[in-house]
Amino acid sequence: MVVIMNSWSSVRMGCRVMRRMYSTVTSRSLVNDGNCASLRNDSVRSSSSHEQNIVKSPYLDITVPDINLIDFVWEMVDIYPDRTALVCALTGRRYTYAESRGIARRFAASLCRAGFKHGNVLAVVLPNVPEFPLVLFGALEAGMVVTTVNPVFTPEEIGKQLRDSGAVGVVTISDIYSKVSKAVAVLEAERKSKIPIILTPGLEDKAIPRGTINFQDMTHKGIDTSNLGAHNMLSPDSLVVLPYSSGTTGLPKGVKLSHRHLITNCLQVLSEPKICRAERATDDFREIVPALLPFYHIYGLLSLAIASLYCGAKVVTVPTFEPAQFISTVVKYKATALYLVPPVIQFMSSHPDVKTSDFETVRLVNSGAAPIGYNDVERLLEKAPHVEFTQGYGLTESSPAATILEKGSTNYKSCGKPIPNTEMKIVNMDTNMNLGPGEAGEVCIRGPQVMAGYHNNPQATAETIDPSGWLHTGDMGYYDEENDFYIVDRYKELIKVKGLQHSQLRRGHTSQDTIYTEYKKNDPH
Repeated sequence: MVVIMNSWSSVRMGCRVMRRMYSTVTSRSLVNDGNCASLRNDSVRSSSSHEQNIVKSPYLDITVPDINLIDFVWEMVDIYPDRTALVCALTGRRYTYAESRGIARRFAASLCRAGFKHGNVLAVVLPNVPEFPLVLFGALEAGMVVTTVNPVFTPEEIGKQLRDSGAVGVVTISDIYSKVSKAVAVLEAERKSKIPIILTPGLEDKAIPRGTINFQDMTHKGIDTSNLGAHNMLSPDSLVVLPYSSGTTGLPKGVKLSHRHLITNCLQVLSEPKICRAERATDDFREIVPALLPFYHIYGLLSLAIASLYCGAKVVTVPTFEPAQFISTVVKYKATALYLVPPVIQFMSSHPDVKTSDFETVRLVNSGAAPIGYNDVERLLEKAPHVEFTQGYGLTESSPAATILEKGSTNYKSCGKPIPNTEMKIVNMDTNMNLGPGEAGEVCIRGPQVMAGYHNNPQATAETIDPSGWLHTGDMGYYDEENDFYIVDRYKELIKVKGLQHSQLRRGHTSQDTIYTEYKKNDPH
């Protein structure tokens, strides 16, 4: 199956059609109201009042605390310090919320002491291991920017992202050190300067290669953190992550996202009762979430590494997709919510070895990164009738969510309505006229979650974000009389295969295997 769709950062597993680029200008102004940034619609509404066929979110606008991502994500630490925050499904390695917070902070202090500066870029080339979020939040607390790199990339592909992002350090594991070191060696020769490589615990017990830095030496309890001050005076509008997306032009570009972008998008979803399914931890309940979606991809990064920890969930990291092991993980840890991509949902709904009893504790299945067939959803719900299914639409460039299916909706062909503080429209690409219900054209998005721009690429930014702040996605879609949106095709030159982006400019590119491919390879039947 080949699905022509829109662009995200290239992903091994496929993740829903969350796509397209960011805007240097957001259509909603952020006004500092004391402790909160108020997402105001005034300027947007005055400009959009002159346009017809603009679909505004039906939900109340939200306000976002004027804080940084570190304060936001660790909110549960003081409430449930001894609860497990992260555990590896493969090795059993685990960290409580208090341990996680301490390790991340000590890593931040060690980075500062090692000479890394505010605004320096740290490349994280890791599979889903428990240390990934600790590295992420530690680097951010040190004032650094993290560029997330697909760990199955070739040395050449890793090198391209390190070069374009300007990364001055790399974090990886021994299992993939050889190819990372090849990429780093080339870059060191070009720059004539050293690029430190930090190794976290991996999937197997392996010796730390000579010349590398042991993550555990940077995070032991004796590390002095007094050099950090008050989170190094992190500004909510500072750049924090630089994931890569092919956008509309086919070649990867760094998408600039700030503390505020990511916090805003989390709260756009979590603050609206009609679309929020995640539950924050209480004394009697908390979500248990297998993290199969790759953290390096925006869907996994926001849903699992940020929102799930903010909600106080237990995040079970799954570094690779092996069908029997994944189902065993769901059952063993009594998973309550599954964030998946269509190929995995197809496997779970159709494979005879996956039983109804395997879903006993699961209450939610969320699909993302690529469209899913209506029949696939029906088969899933036949096998697990008590489970709620939902899906949404977005892009790396929109942090990523733009629409989500409402609670109770069985319109599984739709990706839902615009989330709070978001406007959308469908545009005829030939006439640039806004289209009405039922008319297919290019999907455009405007809202505070739209990215700050492409890294070092003002031309691509200008080609994607128009002067009124509309993000032009390159996706073909339409909306109906109920203002539910549908994605039907891809205008530009990218194609998606099993939820993965493939640029027709790079047809020989085969380094990213989809979860579906891994499933077929391991399928005993």
